[in-house]
Parts: sequence; C-alpha cells; structure tokens
Amino acid sequence: MSDRTSSSTWLLSFLAGGLAGAAAALLLAPQSGQATRQAMRRRLQETDEMARKLKDRALRRGEELRDEATRRVGGAASALAGKGVEPAASV
Repeated sequence: MSDRTSSSTWLLSFLAGGLAGAAAALLLAPQSGQATRQAMRRRLQETDEMARKLKDRALRRGEELRDEATRRVGGAASALAGKGVEPAASV
C-alpha cells in the first residue's frame, strides 16, 4: 500500500472514530447541556471560593512568619547590642 493511501485510510478512520464518539456522547449524556453548564458553573464558583480562601490563609501565614522573623531578628540584635557587638551594616 502506498503512503498516500495509508495516510488517507488513517485520516478517514480517525474522523469516523471522532464522529462515532461524538454521537455516543450525545446519545448517552446523563443530563441536558443546560444542566451540565449549570453544574460546571457551580463547581467553578466553588473552586474559585476555595482558591480565594487558600490565598487568604497563605497571606496571613506569610505575615505571621514575617512578624515572627522580625521579632527574632530584633531580639538577636538587642542581645548583640547588649554585649557591645555592633550589628552588620546593611547594604
């Protein structure tokens, strides 16, 4: 068989499979398109809300860590100053 014939056969088989799959999906769909879109919209809204909550928690935790680091560095600098050691100059 020539390359052109095998390519054509492959392409036609691929298209026929795609059409058969699309037809099966339409015939076997558990609910209407409108119901599916509503369900997807609801799920996307829930996911958006969960992502926003996660972002807010991450930001709060980052601020807590920053405040803790600032407190510790300040305490260490005070301890060094009490011993007569000068903190390194900032660049």
